[in-house]
Amino acid sequence: MSLTAGFQIGYVSSQTGLSTHVIRAWERRYKAVVPSRSATGRRLFSQTDIDRLLLLKQAVQKGHSISHIAGLERADLVALAGAAAEPPGARAVTGTTPVSTFIRDTIKDCLDAVAVLDGNGLYRALKQAAMTCSRQVLLEAVITPLMEVVGQRWSDGSGRILHGHLAAGVVHAQLIRMLELPAGGNYEKPCLLIATPSGQCCYLGALAVTVIAQDHGWRPIFIGSNLPAEEIAAAHAMLTPEMMALSITCRINDQFMLSELERLSDFLDDHCALVIGGRAGQAYVERLEKTGITWATPRELIDRFL
Repeated sequence: MSLTAGFQIGYVSSQTGLSTHVIRAWERRYKAVVPSRSATGRRLFSQTDIDRLLLLKQAVQKGHSISHIAGLERADLVALAGAAAEPPGARAVTGTTPVSTFIRDTIKDCLDAVAVLDGNGLYRALKQAAMTCSRQVLLEAVITPLMEVVGQRWSDGSGRILHGHLAAGVVHAQLIRMLELPAGGNYEKPCLLIATPSGQCCYLGALAVTVIAQDHGWRPIFIGSNLPAEEIAAAHAMLTPEMMALSITCRINDQFMLSELERLSDFLDDHCALVIGGRAGQAYVERLEKTGITWATPRELIDRFL
């Protein structure tokens, strides 16, 4: 999440109390706000957008229809809402602590726990964040940057492999808990098959996408990591998903990976959409244009498909 270039929709949801679905609907149907877009097409909201959404929410709660007030000027919205908008950063998630401060402190607590191999401390910090933030904010603003820093520390030598393994184990447990749902009615939802192909052992990103997809009304099935094309194709034949998402985070052997993706595309024979994600995924998709495979960040996956 960038506090200078713009806020992602999960953060805006936590600041306004509006669901991501409502925010998108107000934008698309009524042009209530017009967020900018990143280079990859991701929505980026300004603090002015957040303030406007807060005013609109207050006015709607007073009985006004969003279709009638979405285009009003700020002064008119203030009058309808009956109070001035909250100043930037004023809305708090706990007591008087702004969201941005809570998130920054949480990431620091998590990194401090990882540094001394305190798995219980990391668990407690993530548990508190899960109770305080929305699930989407937890994923986008806490877990993702946390694991990026852990990975960077291993890369530059300030951290060890064991630090990464400890963090990955606790985060994996957190994501699995987020996937637990009551039984019943799940098979009526569209199926999304998620995996990482051969040579790709990092799977936390794929698990995060599984949680996001579940929250957006899909029946996601994560079948595991480091799977050859034949195994992924076999899962596709058994589950007949509406869409398949693969996570590719590391570039190890480009020719091997291209071969695996081409074979998988041949196995699927255009029966379902195949989307590639992960830090290294785009490099391969650009060389596989004829296969129909597309690349997307988790946020773009939501905006374009989910």
